[in-house]
Amino acid sequence: MTNVLAMLLALAQPATHLAIEPWTGSDLQTTSAGAAKYRLTISGKPNASIRLQANHVAQGWLAAFCTQRLCSPHRVEVALPATGAAVLQFELIRESGSAPKESSATITADGTTSIAVPAAYRQ
Repeated sequence: MTNVLAMLLALAQPATHLAIEPWTGSDLQTTSAGAAKYRLTISGKPNASIRLQANHVAQGWLAAFCTQRLCSPHRVEVALPATGAAVLQFELIRESGSAPKESSATITADGTTSIAVPAAYRQ
């Protein structure tokens, strides 16, 4: 009986969900002026800690997860509030003149859920 209850409770927990769209509005103070900027929404279990990692970024490009206080390159741990949702500014920054002019990325949450980031173009 306790195994069935534990399984039902696990199924009732919301799964981690990622959404990506173009950034609109004012830039955060911590972000880079020349970056391609996206709005990354993370939702899941309230008060959960979610590990995010950017993969498949072109060589010479930097992926950054930004908040009002800091930007974290390539990976970050996000503490979801009691609402179960958080928003970050995600950036793709071309750091080298010899880097390809295009890069996309894949953001993975806790190694299970992922989302493709649309390609960014920079001269």
